[in-house]
Amino acid sequence: MTSTEAHPSRAERNRAIVRACYQEFFVHRRLDALAALIHEEFVQHSPDAPSGRDAYLAHLEEAAFNGGSCDIRLIIADGDYVAVHHHLTLRGDDGPGLAVVDLWRLEDGKLVEHWDVEQPVPEPSRVPNGMF
Repeated sequence: MTSTEAHPSRAERNRAIVRACYQEFFVHRRLDALAALIHEEFVQHSPDAPSGRDAYLAHLEEAAFNGGSCDIRLIIADGDYVAVHHHLTLRGDDGPGLAVVDLWRLEDGKLVEHWDVEQPVPEPSRVPNGMF
């Protein structure tokens, strides 16, 4: 085993934590498991979601994407920052979904800050190289 394998980098650990958050929320549907992974003083930069761990968890419970699906296409980690490019389908929506990039900052193994950009997935003819 190399030293990198024995001691994963901070970026690798943070990537794994963020992936676990998506698994807990979108696959296992366990908001309670997220509480331990979100910093109490969580800062939100998305215009439609609140700051603070408890307020953010309450928002997730009611969010249109709760009960939807998420197909992660790419995760990039650099130190305390992790970017996730994913295809999001909202609960009850049979349309093409959204292309989303979430940017997370972690501190001491917890999500502490979040930004996002999203757009509806256009017709394939408009994006000949694909959205993902």
